[in-house]
Order: sequence, then C-alpha cells, then structure tokens
Amino acid sequence: MRIVWYCLIAGVVGLGPARASDTAPPATAAFRHAYAASFYQFDACGDGLAGKLYRNALSARLKQCPFPAEAKSQFQAWATAQRQLSRDAIKTLIDDNGGMPMRLKGMTMTCREQIDSPEYRAVRERLDMFATGKSGPEAVVPQPCDTDAIAP
Repeated sequence: MRIVWYCLIAGVVGLGPARASDTAPPATAAFRHAYAASFYQFDACGDGLAGKLYRNALSARLKQCPFPAEAKSQFQAWATAQRQLSRDAIKTLIDDNGGMPMRLKGMTMTCREQIDSPEYRAVRERLDMFATGKSGPEAVVPQPCDTDAIAP
C-alpha cells in the first residue's frame, strides 16, 4: 500500500492530495491525505470494512494528538464531507466499470493481488486487532502526530 498508488488513484477520481488538504490546517494535513486515500486503498477494491476500520483508527489516533481542539473539530467536519464525496466517487467508478474494477487506473496490481499481498495482510491483521480492542489506534497508525505522511 503506497502513497504513490493513492496519488495516481485519487487523481483519477478527483481527490488528489492537494484537494484533500487545500483548507487543512498543517497539523492535520497528513491525516486528511490518509483518510481520503483509504477509500481507494480499501473500499474501491471491495474491502469496505477494512476502510471503515482504518478511518476509525485514524480518527482515534488524531484525537490522541496534541492538536488544537479547533483543528480536531475541523478534521471531523471535513471527514464527514469526505465520506460522502468518496462514496459518490466510488459509485461513479463502479458505474463506469459495470461493477467493482479488477484494477484501478494507475495500479500496478489488481485489487485481488493487492488484497493477497503480505503487506495488505499485515495491515488487515493490525485492523483486526484494533477492531477487537487488542490494540489501540497507534498500532494501526504508528506515525507521530507531526508526520508529513501516513500510510497503512
């Protein structure tokens, strides 16, 4: 799961990194990029549950960060709007492909190959541990709060 993959895919459906953070306070920009990317890393390849778990962990991790309350509140409002934008973009992607695509434009692997990869399985394992309460959000999002990039 690579940020490069996200940049290619998000650009195709109109949610590239610049758009995902145009109004983002610098403190939460990496969280916004990761949140937006999750729809294409997980949901667009048919693993909506993993996408939802990742976004929950990402939001919980952001709450642990020493960001101003206003930045956290803005992130939550942005995330609500992003969910609808991404649902619409994925619906368009599905409509244009007559179903879930086998390979999203710009991907080097098919969705099945990605889901079967050791990297994806490791991410999925961390998400399952988070979902069952066996680990906290920092196990899913280990990057520091002031990071420039977050990738699953």
